Amino acid sequence: MNSHIKKYQLTLNQEQLNLRHSQILSNYQQLEQKYFPQTVGNQKLEVSQPLRIKKTDFNLEEKRLLVISRLQAANICKTKGYNPWQLISNQAYSNCQNPCITIIITLFNYSKYIHECLNSVSQSDISNLPENIEIVVIDDCSVDNSATLVEEYLENSNLPISLVKKWFNTGLADARNIGLNIARSPYVFILDADNWIYPNCLEILYQHIHNSQYAAVYAEIIRFDNHSRKQLNKISCDAWDVTKLIKQPYIDAMAMFNKDMLLEVGGYSTDLIEYGWFGWDDYDVWLKLAQSNYSCKFIPQVLSAYRVHSTSMINTTNKYALNLAKYFCQKFSDIAQKYQTSEMIFGFTQQELYSHKSHLKEDNHQKLLEELQFAYTQIAAMKSSKFWKIRTQWLKIKQIFGFTKI
Repeated sequence: MNSHIKKYQLTLNQEQLNLRHSQILSNYQQLEQKYFPQTVGNQKLEVSQPLRIKKTDFNLEEKRLLVISRLQAANICKTKGYNPWQLISNQAYSNCQNPCITIIITLFNYSKYIHECLNSVSQSDISNLPENIEIVVIDDCSVDNSATLVEEYLENSNLPISLVKKWFNTGLADARNIGLNIARSPYVFILDADNWIYPNCLEILYQHIHNSQYAAVYAEIIRFDNHSRKQLNKISCDAWDVTKLIKQPYIDAMAMFNKDMLLEVGGYSTDLIEYGWFGWDDYDVWLKLAQSNYSCKFIPQVLSAYRVHSTSMINTTNKYALNLAKYFCQKFSDIAQKYQTSEMIFGFTQQELYSHKSHLKEDNHQKLLEELQFAYTQIAAMKSSKFWKIRTQWLKIKQIFGFTKI
């Protein structure tokens, strides 16, 4: 029955996506001239500014489809030999040939916090590390002055820093994957721009992962209120336990990874946007490492801080948590069957996960027909909307750039 549910969800999403794929061009009439000039030849695309995301009245479902479209557009660029981003580095980055740790910082509209984040890394005690560290900041098309602040910071820093200014806003997972592929170190530390680390964080984690078989090492994290700066509680406080991991997410993204092992399991999954919103990307990574029989190590010491504020992604992620949990039941079915020892699985009880199963059994065929008919009605309505009118422009760009069959 799960396959029927998944098929219906994918069918609905794909039908909408096929008709509204050109949403990546919505309100961006200049895109054709800016990114896909008619005379490309063997010349590199020179892009001065990323694709800006204007304020719109899109609902959450429409925003999800927009992300999927932008992911496809970014992949098309890659297949044509163009990295859809601009790279800006300082001299220290160019001079640093063999960094031992890459700190990957994902950034989107966090101009208020990026300085504190960068300062915390800059103040790290690296005296006992064998080589220097490097920072790779991935700006996911911020519309505030976040990227400008990073550019100013790297120009005045002796620390190796590289800023990646993406062309398309494609979300957290894709941004982190870009960082993984740009990183020149064997180990990477994942950090969001609104969080920060303690001076001894990198050195302690490196000592435990270097020359070990661990895929990752993580430590306790203090959660603090953004307004009052008051400490709230701790997270990532338990040792590596696959049985516990199957029950619910309990390890945060802030951790140090063996880059090769993380890439071996596929890095961060960009397909989760088809089932929900961003936020479970880190849980997915921990589960993939467990599924590949990798082991991770817990350090019982506070080494970083997590900011709690109104714009935190978790506020939206929770709306799709059940959807994502159902998807994980399929994706990680092998380890779920092997390690599940309680009624709780992926943050929900089995009753919550399969509560609609009996209802679908009663009249599944008729139910799907009705829901699909409703979807087709919505799609028909969209053909007369502003999104449909942009589709012809997208097709024109495909013909100009020569990827009509992709």
